[in-house]
Amino acid sequence: MEANAHDLMAAAERAITTRFRKTIWKHLISAMKQYRMTEPGDRIAVCISGGKDSLLLAVCMRMMARYTDIPFEPCFLLMDPGYDQNKLAVFLRHAARLGIEPEVFETDIFEAVNAAKRSPCHVCAAMRRGYLYRAAMDRGCNKIALGHHFDDVVETVLLSMLYGA
Repeated sequence: MEANAHDLMAAAERAITTRFRKTIWKHLISAMKQYRMTEPGDRIAVCISGGKDSLLLAVCMRMMARYTDIPFEPCFLLMDPGYDQNKLAVFLRHAARLGIEPEVFETDIFEAVNAAKRSPCHVCAAMRRGYLYRAAMDRGCNKIALGHHFDDVVETVLLSMLYGA
């Protein structure tokens, strides 16, 4: 990793534990402890979409693995549902700048969704979950971690209610 990327990575980690300590770090650590989300020896697939939520989660999980008293190993995965190669390169560049090098695995989700006549959102969500679970299992992971902003969760619940999922 070049010095510039290392500086950015260190600055991001410093910001999470200082500037965003009360709004992000404290809540994440509290939830991890309260709900016992990690256990000794866990190998956790941290699923990166390329968005800011999942990249933040990846950085936080890397930091937690380094400093926790419950040893676990993060495994960074980026599923390619059929992205344009330029878009995928941008995702990977952003991740690398933060010191995250996810393993990329390809899927045909976009093709299946484009062919779906009804409920393409449901098809996409179900296929994404299936591929993520399989990729995690294939890599010896016993848990997965997904980065969602609160607004994403609310939107998902509303869509599920509207479409009866």
